[in-house]
Amino acid sequence: MKQDQLDKKAAEILKSNIYFTLATTDGNVPWAAPLFYCMDEDFNFYFISQMESLHTIHIMKQPHVSYAVFDSHQREGEGNGIQGDGKVTLLEGDEITKGLKYYKTSFIKLDVEALSAPAPYRLFKITTNHFYILDPETETDKRIEVFLK
Repeated sequence: MKQDQLDKKAAEILKSNIYFTLATTDGNVPWAAPLFYCMDEDFNFYFISQMESLHTIHIMKQPHVSYAVFDSHQREGEGNGIQGDGKVTLLEGDEITKGLKYYKTSFIKLDVEALSAPAPYRLFKITTNHFYILDPETETDKRIEVFLK
């Protein structure tokens, strides 16, 4: 499969899902959390979380994270997904307004006040660094980098 076809397949996977598994660490303990996400046109992720969540506590100490996006209903041996990494930023003030251009949910009220201290939920952005997809042309599991920006 050509690089542009792999890039297109990766973009389709990201656009057709709404949950990812976010992997964080505080430098000692790893943690994986399933979260709802939205994306911007550059494939950066947005999510909300509480400041007391373990993954948020980790992010505040170590903002570099990894993630996986996949449809868990795929048949064994036929599925594909995306793995990647990036840096998380806690959005504040005007950055929340910019982020809300992409983040949509009916779970909570979405405005700057609802996503600012002392409110329980905050808006985060992952500026993505790399994306990887399973190479369909290999007989064994091998990931290949795709380019989505």
